Amino acid sequence: MDDYYEVLELGRSASAEEIKTAYRRLAMAWHPDRNGGSAEAEEKFKAISQAYSVLSDESSRRAYDERLASGEGRGYEGGFARGFTPEQAAYMFMQEMYALASELTMQNVGWRDIAEELIRRGCPEGAAREIARQIEQRRKAMIRATARPYFLRSGLSGFFGLCLMALFGEAGLGILGFFGLLMFLSGAYNLVRAFYFLATGNAPRTFLW
Repeated sequence: MDDYYEVLELGRSASAEEIKTAYRRLAMAWHPDRNGGSAEAEEKFKAISQAYSVLSDESSRRAYDERLASGEGRGYEGGFARGFTPEQAAYMFMQEMYALASELTMQNVGWRDIAEELIRRGCPEGAAREIARQIEQRRKAMIRATARPYFLRSGLSGFFGLCLMALFGEAGLGILGFFGLLMFLSGAYNLVRAFYFLATGNAPRTFLW
């Protein structure tokens, strides 16, 4: 068996992100569905998946690197990569497609554009569209579940701020009245934001809740 770094066309100092990127590029290029189901493509696809299964896991990569340093790296069959099957390789590929789709959906990329990107990278069309739809539905459900309590807190904050303004704004207690104004404005602003996230299911750039 080849050196796993060579299989992924990487140097041995490659970062985790570089390993992931290399796997996605090569797995998509050698996916059997993109190569007429050829036996050569299937074997290459399995080898790429096996290499990634070892190098993407910190502990198994460390063990593999130690074997490489001792001259035993080639032919390594340790860990959970032993005898990779086509089914295991296909499952790993689909998991990576889900991961890529998740990265895109949290940038608020629409499911159709996500599907097109997955297809462009080699994912079968039917699977790409199903993954993209599922990922968008999960993102919207997660964002809305997070926004609901934020919506309630923002409404309460604005209400109490309004009460402070009404009680103390003209009673000679200017500081409390001013504080109430700030609470009201902050609550109103955050209420609008929360309503937007509830209505659209879009992900904010940063989570402040």
